[in-house]
Amino acid sequence: MTENTVPDLAGLCADLAAELGEVTSTADGASAAYSRGGAEFARVEAATLRVRLPVDIAEAALNTPDTTLDPDDRGWLLFTPADDERHVTDRATAWFHIAWKHSTDH
Repeated sequence: MTENTVPDLAGLCADLAAELGEVTSTADGASAAYSRGGAEFARVEAATLRVRLPVDIAEAALNTPDTTLDPDDRGWLLFTPADDERHVTDRATAWFHIAWKHSTDH
């Protein structure tokens, strides 16, 4: 991956979901949602990855670039990377895994 290109978050999440157990995915046009045990834990819409994290982890994630919290639910982290700098995939992968792990906590 190189900088100044838009990361393929949809492809990354599809690959991660295939590796993890008990993941159901649904696609609706340009978005895809991922759930486990009936609880949605991630969604990719255009260039944004939304992941449901424990609130303390979501708030800590705000220390990284290109992140915001959903104002209506502070457990949802929105990650919209401006380019494909070298840590984007690592961050998205870690947050997807954490969201999957904690998806049955809610």
